[in-house]
Amino acid sequence: MNNTLVNNLTSEYAMQHSNIWHLKQFKVIYFAFIGLVLVSFNFVLNDALHKKIHTSGQQLVKQIYDLNLAPSINNEVLAALVKSEGFMLKPQVPAEHFKHLVSVEHDVFTYKTLSLSFYHYSTWVKQGYLFVLLNLVIIGAACWFYCWWSLLKEAPKQAVQKALIKSPKLIKPKHKEVGVTKQVKSCELSSLYGVSLASHSLFILIECTCNFDKNTDKEASFKVAIIKNFTELKSVSVELLNSHYLAVTLQNVPVTQLDRYVQKLHKTVFLLCRNHQNTITRKNIKVGSCNYRIGADQITVYQLAKSALTLSQSSLLQHCHRFPLNHSQEKLLSSEQVIENVKKNKFILFFQPLFELSTGDILQHEALMRVRHSQHGLLAARYFINQVYSNQDALILDKAVIGQVKKLILSEASALTVSINLHPNNWFNNEFWEWLPSQLAELKLNAKLQFEISEADFFAHRDSMAKPLNIIRQSNSQLVIDNVQSSEKIAALVEHSEVCAIKLSYELVHLLNEKTHNQKQITKIVESARYLNLPVFAVGVETQKELFMLAKLGVVGAQGFYFSEPLQEFTQAVFH
Repeated sequence: MNNTLVNNLTSEYAMQHSNIWHLKQFKVIYFAFIGLVLVSFNFVLNDALHKKIHTSGQQLVKQIYDLNLAPSINNEVLAALVKSEGFMLKPQVPAEHFKHLVSVEHDVFTYKTLSLSFYHYSTWVKQGYLFVLLNLVIIGAACWFYCWWSLLKEAPKQAVQKALIKSPKLIKPKHKEVGVTKQVKSCELSSLYGVSLASHSLFILIECTCNFDKNTDKEASFKVAIIKNFTELKSVSVELLNSHYLAVTLQNVPVTQLDRYVQKLHKTVFLLCRNHQNTITRKNIKVGSCNYRIGADQITVYQLAKSALTLSQSSLLQHCHRFPLNHSQEKLLSSEQVIENVKKNKFILFFQPLFELSTGDILQHEALMRVRHSQHGLLAARYFINQVYSNQDALILDKAVIGQVKKLILSEASALTVSINLHPNNWFNNEFWEWLPSQLAELKLNAKLQFEISEADFFAHRDSMAKPLNIIRQSNSQLVIDNVQSSEKIAALVEHSEVCAIKLSYELVHLLNEKTHNQKQITKIVESARYLNLPVFAVGVETQKELFMLAKLGVVGAQGFYFSEPLQEFTQAVFH
């Protein structure tokens, strides 16, 4: 069925390209036709006006004949009469700069025995306003018809889109589990997350490669600019670490506005630097931040902010990164510690449920790794996954995750799908893709497995991922495109039948109800995905307002702390 749908979509795209070609040909023919119409009507109008002039000349000669005016005797009277009718007895030479544009025509008019020779200007000179009016009417009518025809051409495309929307989904809705689900305990969101929903403090490290004037007090300039732009905060401190690094602490920042304050600080520093150096760009300002609560270890806070700054410095597009410091995540593990703990089986998998918004059914679970630490308990993957790993270490990580998922799927009497985020290195590791097919064959439930990859990685390397994509198709597994931020490249997914869903980036979902730009982006993504019959999911949903807006925009499913914390068992979550 998927192949048939893809073939149908491919034929639709081919038809669209054919329609575009015909549209271009129609434009050429249409505008050529309008040009021909303009020339023809102008010619007809010119001929009609010329006949009118000829009739006037004939009547003038008749009038002269009836008055018995002899041209040789009554020359002055004749000249006045001829002039009153718009004719001339002698040609008048036009002005020097009009002589090539304005021509004088000569005609002989006869009535009975009287013949007179008159001169007159061209019809388009005498009655040019008629030509202007005629051309405006024709051009206006042509433009109206073209706009109407363009709207008419859109109707078949919309009909095709509606037909595709009504066709079966690539992902069939999962059957609701009966008798095995347990209610999540009724408790406050804060206890579920383990974080305070009131306010946090922000420690921010800023790198700015800006050359200030020697007579300028750099630290004082930053202090004045930052304090002036953050007057709503009770406490703001600014310290210049060296010529290129700045440390800023913002206290009592609302948790829901942490990212907005980081972006605002980036903009403040950028504008200040640009006043001193016109050539500076936003990429010259890099920001790393850590949000924490009162009593947090300051060394750990600094290390997290420094790690976030390192990520910003290594990114060409994202100039700000933020790491939160939670009560169970106060220390980062080095890559060596992570691999050592994984080898010793000191890790556990949690599962984040993804709910269908219309029915409340669980569509899938996303596997999340937690590595044990002797002092700080379980640490989330985001605090070590961005560190540098060798291909062999990355292989060990994903082998451990997939092995654990196999055990849980075989032990749980559930038909739910599990989604796995592979380490980026393993998409290009032949050893991993030679190992994986045997594991999927042994599982015998490989249709339940989905693999996630970020949009940026997929489109940057899809030409070199032929083997992994082929294995995913042959094993009846599927691919989810994660971290989607725009609709620009979604149409290209028509070529990939293994892609079964799209997940929005956290940046688009966070505070969605307050950001109209994000709402427009998600609307475009949903419309483009709907044309390919791909469901769109949201991640990181934290508030009811975000959920309502996602449902309004047409998002199919969502996951996040608003619904449930990550769980150790498949059957512990239900839709709130």
